[in-house]
Amino acid sequence: MKGLNNFKKDIKTMLYFLKLSSKMSKNYVPILIISSLFKALTPFINIIMPKYIIDELLGKQRIKVFVTLVALTVIINGVLNIINRCFDTIKKIKYVQVLKGFDLLIGEKIMDMDFEKIEDPEILNLKEKALFPIHNQGVIYSMIDCTVNVLSQLITMLGLIAIISTLNVVVLLLIAAVVVVNLIIFKKSQAAQFKFNNELIPLNRQWGYYADLSFDFASGKDLRLYNITPLIMRKIKAFNSESAAIFAKLFTLIGKLNGLSDVNVQIQLLLVYGYMTYKVFKKAIGIGDFTMYISAANNFGTSMSSFINSFVEFRQQCRYLEPYFEFQGIQSSKTANGKPLSNIKDCTIEFKNVSFKYPRSSNYTLKNVSITIASGEKLSIVGLNGAGKTTFIKLLTRLYNPTEGKIFLNGVNINEYDYEEYMKLLSVVFQDFKLMAFSVKENIALYDYEKADDNKILNILDETGMKKDISKLPKNIYTPIYKTFEKDGIEFSGGQAQKLAIARALYKNSPIVILDEPTAALDPYAENEIYTSFNGLIGGKTAIYISHRLSSCKFCDKVAVFDNGQIIQYGSHAELIKDKGSQYETMYMAQAQYYI
Repeated sequence: MKGLNNFKKDIKTMLYFLKLSSKMSKNYVPILIISSLFKALTPFINIIMPKYIIDELLGKQRIKVFVTLVALTVIINGVLNIINRCFDTIKKIKYVQVLKGFDLLIGEKIMDMDFEKIEDPEILNLKEKALFPIHNQGVIYSMIDCTVNVLSQLITMLGLIAIISTLNVVVLLLIAAVVVVNLIIFKKSQAAQFKFNNELIPLNRQWGYYADLSFDFASGKDLRLYNITPLIMRKIKAFNSESAAIFAKLFTLIGKLNGLSDVNVQIQLLLVYGYMTYKVFKKAIGIGDFTMYISAANNFGTSMSSFINSFVEFRQQCRYLEPYFEFQGIQSSKTANGKPLSNIKDCTIEFKNVSFKYPRSSNYTLKNVSITIASGEKLSIVGLNGAGKTTFIKLLTRLYNPTEGKIFLNGVNINEYDYEEYMKLLSVVFQDFKLMAFSVKENIALYDYEKADDNKILNILDETGMKKDISKLPKNIYTPIYKTFEKDGIEFSGGQAQKLAIARALYKNSPIVILDEPTAALDPYAENEIYTSFNGLIGGKTAIYISHRLSSCKFCDKVAVFDNGQIIQYGSHAELIKDKGSQYETMYMAQAQYYI
């Protein structure tokens, strides 16, 4: 019963991927079916035609008939081979379209996945298990190819059974017995490979990291200045030794199993040839019949073995694809079709008894945080590194959900709002913001790129102090950032990149603006200048400034001091600075030279 359920599950897997493949490449499935039919027909020409050629040579020896039979054999073989090669080429082209389609599907899934999941090691391992067989083992192609092979070999076997049965059914049973023994051997080989690939998944993640590190342009300076190459090479060599040992065990086992299978096939050939020779000596069949039956028996053994092997391999490929189903089945917590937020202007935010700990962690990063940010208010969140400031923003931006407590926007739990609409309310610049290898315009307008007005982009660049720098570039706002794809790409300085990230936030024109230490790499004077300038640009919008430095505190309405995941002080700058000996007063006085 369990075996039947697993088989039904495999059929469901096959139909799912065939359906997806059809969407990604039209006519792919019909081409597979037609291709299997032509492949099934090919063996019969070389089984049946030689019988008539030999009979003609040993019989009437008519030259015209002989030449005609040979010519037909050559022509039909040639035509079928050309057709089969054409179909093989078409299938490869179509499969590239299918594979690219799956890449797109997986990319969408990863980008849509909850942020907390893409940091989870177990999810990362599952992702590797899902993607590695598809990209490195061609498992989808193998599964579909096995399906086609099973169909074509089944058609071939039915024809061969009809031919061999006219002689003796015992021959079929003999061949089938050897094939069943080889099937058991093949299943052991497949099981060993499946176990091997599962053991290799964590190692592949390591290798991917080492490879990325050695080719990462951003790591180039550290690699050279600190001579990190020997350390990386030691780790790669250790990886190579470990993976080579696993490979050696696998190949040794598979070699033994394949050798045993080959011995069985030779025994089968010996018995079949012996029986057919006996029939010839007994005058039960002629030389032409001997040739046809031998060829049919050999082809039947090959076809049956290929059929069973393809069937077993098909089921094995389905095992490899199970992590893909599990990965695709990860549900997103993003609320679709939730409460609308259209034309919202006033945004009052409330954290109510919010606590949070990261997945698989027993320690709370935030503990019982309660705070209200009024619409249009400017809030500065300060504290030492690791105080929980960025986690606070990750919860507000729904990158994570609170472990305890709730967050409200205008009195409604933020998780009840439509996710996409809620995101439109927020313009955020994180400390680890990313510029992409696109044009300057694309980096600022992003999803709105096609509709974006060039003058609007230039005005924003002017406001952030980047217009002069951009205007000097040959392609202006169409200049690509980085040299990843184009030689004339531009490498901006840290300060310039931060201004572009701020320009991106301004362009989005959201009612809530958040700066999460994007200027941490700048000196306090430059940071103070950028924060002061930015505060003037956003006008009456709700703004949250996060920093372990205090450059934004004087012009903000309120200041929240975080320490060890809790708000330990809250009030205006004027109020908090009076609390002598407090953390805020101590921090501010230590940095006062930069802000006075």
